Amino acid sequence: MDGHRQRFSKWYLARTLICLICCCDAVGWKIKCLRAESEVLSITVGPPTTLSNLAYQNSASLAVSRTGVTAAFYPKPGTVPKFYRTSTDGGATWGPEREFAPANAGRMSIALPAGKVLFVTGQATPIAGGKPGEQEAQSVLFSDDFSRFEPGRVTVFLPKVVLHTRWGRFWPPFDKGKIVRLPNGDLLATMYGDLKGDQQYRTMIVRSQDLGCSWRYHATVAYQAQDPDPHRVGQFCGYCEPSLVLLKNGQLLCVMRTQGAEIPNEYRPLYAAWSDDGGKTWSRPQSTRPALMNISPTLAVLDNGVVVCQYGRPGFHVVFSTDNGHTWGNRVSFSHLPEPIITGQFDIVKCGSNQLIAIGSDAAGTKVWPIKVARLSVSQDRMALAGHVVDGQGQPIVSARVQLSPNRYAASDWRAIPTTGDRKPRFAEPFFDPPRICSTPVLAYHSIDETNRHPTVQTDKNGRFQFDRIRLGEVILTVDAPGYAPRHRRISVAPKTEDQRFTLRQGRGVRGRVIDQTGLPVAGACVVLNDWHTHTKQDGAFHWAIEDPVPNQIDVKIYKRYSSVYDKTIARVPLESIQQEPLILRRMR
Repeated sequence: MDGHRQRFSKWYLARTLICLICCCDAVGWKIKCLRAESEVLSITVGPPTTLSNLAYQNSASLAVSRTGVTAAFYPKPGTVPKFYRTSTDGGATWGPEREFAPANAGRMSIALPAGKVLFVTGQATPIAGGKPGEQEAQSVLFSDDFSRFEPGRVTVFLPKVVLHTRWGRFWPPFDKGKIVRLPNGDLLATMYGDLKGDQQYRTMIVRSQDLGCSWRYHATVAYQAQDPDPHRVGQFCGYCEPSLVLLKNGQLLCVMRTQGAEIPNEYRPLYAAWSDDGGKTWSRPQSTRPALMNISPTLAVLDNGVVVCQYGRPGFHVVFSTDNGHTWGNRVSFSHLPEPIITGQFDIVKCGSNQLIAIGSDAAGTKVWPIKVARLSVSQDRMALAGHVVDGQGQPIVSARVQLSPNRYAASDWRAIPTTGDRKPRFAEPFFDPPRICSTPVLAYHSIDETNRHPTVQTDKNGRFQFDRIRLGEVILTVDAPGYAPRHRRISVAPKTEDQRFTLRQGRGVRGRVIDQTGLPVAGACVVLNDWHTHTKQDGAFHWAIEDPVPNQIDVKIYKRYSSVYDKTIARVPLESIQQEPLILRRMR
């Protein structure tokens, strides 16, 4: 009996010890989870180098060799991009200006593994006397130090290819992004244009198995004849200006333009698609999140896994993704200027492990900016966010509402302003006489709606507000109070975020709605209130913040710029009625 008890005691002790170890492991795991570090990006933009005083250009480009030499190609007033300079230190300094006699090397390039840098550029036009689908395009081979070059031609086979005629007359071009090398050494490049029967742009992948000497159609990334999201503002043109990268997880990511017309500010976002099988098949394209407006994306992937996207119009921006392009943030903006001051069609290239160089324009001309990106761990993934709301005299506003909502980048509101000597009415705002043009667009105001469950607080007797445990990242703060014009801004919640201060001017906010004659909401409609241009959301709602003096009567213009389904509404109405009754935009068919 004693031996049995002894054996049982040993067994029980061992079992208890195992349980304690498991519990400790579990507790330790929980503690580790509670203390899990969060990650932030540290982005450093160095001082720019001016290459040319030409601001309105769309042909500047960058390329990098296997030895780390970066070349920046750019135009000057009255010239094509036949000038270039090189850098060997990540864009901090640049060598003397050189001339590239053939001009316009293009933006699509790759450093070849055995040396030299290959550029493929321009339209792939039919080969004289060739078979249907046999095309050719220009190429250039540069030496690794970009001191020598050899112009050439490459062949491209595109079955059922036809000349595109809707948005211009051209054959599929090698245009945007860099050439991608697969693990087996094959090269992939993007093109866009038409195959037989297409009604809109098609984005395609071509593949080379001979280091870029010849290319063959590989797959279609995206094609749709009809707008997949007709509730959006802008004019759907299919999928064009694609950029391609190979992600660290082995997937391919392609980001594409979907906006057709060049009319300023009436824009659609960039769309993205992913491939798991080397580009043979692709996911259904989806809008970038948040929506990136609106053209000419260039992608890059850093050694630390961060995905980078340069884009523009309006402005010139670079954004970053840590989830393989599914969401974007940490935007760096070099300019917010609209077309036709700058084009927004620029370039970026990876020039080191976690280094980039961006090239583009601001108001002063064409420049290059060096960028460094690091992933940093921080001890907290949530922070308190606080601030004050005051009036024009600096006095606290009590019981002002403050709402925190998801980040947005789309600058989709603007003022219709008189033309000036340097702003000709190339694209005039409709229904104004004399003509008016678009001012620089701004982030749209959306009124506070507590039913959307976004965190909302009120200011105390000192005008102070505070949100507790807010996730790190970019958010929109909106503030309103009775008798004042609402304010909003984008902020970045970081480990050391400063208190936010909002100064409200006297005025008011307006929330209206546009419906058709059957009562259905009209999404993506242009709503012009006096000279302020805004748009309806998917529920037909629009929003306006007005500072004093607040008008009693409003001139209202409502239309769907690219739709033949709706008529237009032009009326003068009491301001108060906009809040009380929906505005009608009649459906014609």
